[in-house]
Amino acid sequence: MAVNKTTDLFFRIGLITKGVDSLLEVIGGLLLTMPTRLSRAILVLSQHELYRHHEVLSGRLDKLAETVLVHAHLISALYLFVHGLSKVILIGAIFKGKRWGYTGLMGVLSLFTAIEVCRGIAAHEAITGVLGLFDGFVIYLILKEYRAKFGPSEGIQTH
Repeated sequence: MAVNKTTDLFFRIGLITKGVDSLLEVIGGLLLTMPTRLSRAILVLSQHELYRHHEVLSGRLDKLAETVLVHAHLISALYLFVHGLSKVILIGAIFKGKRWGYTGLMGVLSLFTAIEVCRGIAAHEAITGVLGLFDGFVIYLILKEYRAKFGPSEGIQTH
């Protein structure tokens, strides 16, 4: 049972947003293992009549296709795949009411948020900070929902 209707709404929106993001990460991770196919798909898109009328967009898509071919890294693909798949599984567990889904997702989001924030600070990327704040908010909502559903737990205490 949710703490209140507003919190419940934000909780569900946050989970659905993270779920969609996670599915896209899994797909992106899989696509990065096939750089030639991805590059070809991007080039096909950029050759379409609609994009040819927009040379800036077309040029960027062409450059993206080249970059994907040249810089496809297995580690990046693995990171995206594991990151996305773990969140998909845990979010599914939360929607099924599994206690381990809540604690697992809070742990995974905390770990990956810390990694992304460190990477963002090192690369001076403001968007990473904003995404980190969103993840922090989702973690907070998960904790509130967890407490409302399962009560205070010895393993998760804050004062």
